[in-house]
Amino acid sequence: MATQLAYDWVETMTSAQSVIDARMPVISVAWANPFTADYRELARIVTEKTSAFGQSQQTISAAQGKVRRAGEANARALGRLSGGGWLGWSEWKQVVERNLEIATTLAMLPTTALAPIPSKATANARRLSRF
Repeated sequence: MATQLAYDWVETMTSAQSVIDARMPVISVAWANPFTADYRELARIVTEKTSAFGQSQQTISAAQGKVRRAGEANARALGRLSGGGWLGWSEWKQVVERNLEIATTLAMLPTTALAPIPSKATANARRLSRF
């Protein structure tokens, strides 16, 4: 996951530079004369970013919910134990499985949260390189 995250960061930064280079003239033309602006491309600048960051936020929210639910289930089980109750083998197994789920979710979160951003950036770089 660390290798994928590093690759995604490099890909995002490389693609972002070429996208910025291609879009700055479009922004300059719009700034100089709004009547000749490429409004389709200007709209894409906003919608593609909000789409990518929205997908990233959904990934973060889903991970947050998964970690919260697992943590709450573990707290209930351990609360029963601290109240003098007993946890059987299967309940301890579930606690361990939930802890592994939490660790896996948190370890994968940076890579999965970043994934929509480099995919949009590289798609833009390919599309804009044709102009």
